[in-house]
Amino acid sequence: MRYVDRRGVAPPASLTSSDGAGAKELKRARGHYRDKSAAGFPFAAYKGGDVAEAMRALFGGKCAYCESFHSASSPTDVEHYRPKGGVEGEVAHRGYWWLAADWSNLLPSCALCNRRNGLRIVRPGMGRAEVSTLKPVTVGKGNLFPIRGRRATGPRANHEAEDPLLIDPTRRDPARHLDWPQDKLSLVAPRFDGREPDPYGRATIDILGLNRQDLVEERTRLLTLARVLLANAEFALTAASALSGAALQQNLLRFEENLAALKGMCAPDQPYSAMLEAHLNQRLLDLLAQYRVLRAQRRATASAGLAGEQALAEDAVDA
Repeated sequence: MRYVDRRGVAPPASLTSSDGAGAKELKRARGHYRDKSAAGFPFAAYKGGDVAEAMRALFGGKCAYCESFHSASSPTDVEHYRPKGGVEGEVAHRGYWWLAADWSNLLPSCALCNRRNGLRIVRPGMGRAEVSTLKPVTVGKGNLFPIRGRRATGPRANHEAEDPLLIDPTRRDPARHLDWPQDKLSLVAPRFDGREPDPYGRATIDILGLNRQDLVEERTRLLTLARVLLANAEFALTAASALSGAALQQNLLRFEENLAALKGMCAPDQPYSAMLEAHLNQRLLDLLAQYRVLRAQRRATASAGLAGEQALAEDAVDA
């Protein structure tokens, strides 16, 4: 999960226009919910084509929560951050129905993050063989929305004053709450403030099942590939420091190619890029610094060589 600035994409007109589908639906919903005993409302405005397109542009076709590419293999779930049809564990709450077509409340999600499913959840220190023996547990957001403090129950209440434990990556930077410790497998963990785990990080990981088996295995596969590219880059740079001429240029080119591949994998529009950045960023910065020092040394040596040749030529002319 990584921070995404929602201002980077224009809000879909169908939800923001005064005569759009969102405004018309909200008006009907207000009338519907005046009846305290009314059942759920058939919301549909959030399913508009321009909404799906805006979400794809904002998140690059990735799930807002787990960073998996999902649009190529399955339809995008339009996820209501604050659930529109009820809040699990609070029977009397009718859901944040007034936000059903509010652009700021919508996120693109894969089905496994958004829906309740029985999945194997990997724990720290496990190997692949141990994971396959785990019993599934139910995870996925559904209508879960835990908060700290008082909850808004209607459109007149200030829902912005709530303190949700689930991270919305367009409002709260996940990097401040999630950590990527070194392990056999690529697991995400809450950051720690002293002895206590970060409550936002812990709730987000548990609710969404961010350490579910398939997700962990795919993150681990990409991290392994990235580490191979990193080792290749390090080897090429070390070799270049002891070479000159064509061999030097060949190793510098090999370094640059591996570095470009790594930077591409860490780009914001790529899957699991927050995880890769956390694992690789400092080492990449160190390698870049070494690369710049080496290039500067080589340029200085070349300049000194040219200056020496010019001096010899001038001496010969004087003679």
